[in-house]
Amino acid sequence: MNYSHRILNDKERGEDMRIVSALLLSGLLIAATGCVSKTRHQRDVSSLKNQVAQMDAALQAQQEKNRVLEAELASRAQRGGGVSATTYRTPSGFELPAADIQKALKGAGYYSGSIDGKIGPDSREALRNFQRDNGLTADGVCGRQTWNKLKTNLNS
Repeated sequence: MNYSHRILNDKERGEDMRIVSALLLSGLLIAATGCVSKTRHQRDVSSLKNQVAQMDAALQAQQEKNRVLEAELASRAQRGGGVSATTYRTPSGFELPAADIQKALKGAGYYSGSIDGKIGPDSREALRNFQRDNGLTADGVCGRQTWNKLKTNLNS
């Protein structure tokens, strides 16, 4: 007779059943928690604490960078060194006053709106028409090539 078979079927041997049950529960507990030993648990906790400390240090460094940048922006605003809301900037970084674009478009006869320093749909449509008539890419963006041709109408 197989001994393990006898343990499972022999109800008189309650002690053997308790041992088997305890071993099964121990294995289940280890599998469920992933904790093999107290040392392993302490090592895992220590590792997590180190990771949290590193993240906290990185967060504090980023917050300090943000404070420096905010102070720089505030300083520029007080000195008037920031880019005004009426500055037109192309995706390539070319900048000029939006009102100058509108004045030049008006001087060239392409824009009839008010000179408000805001490049809106009417200004972009005027730019496209000017570009089309002057052999430029009609994209509605006043880049360097467009501005070089358009600026001759600035004081018209």
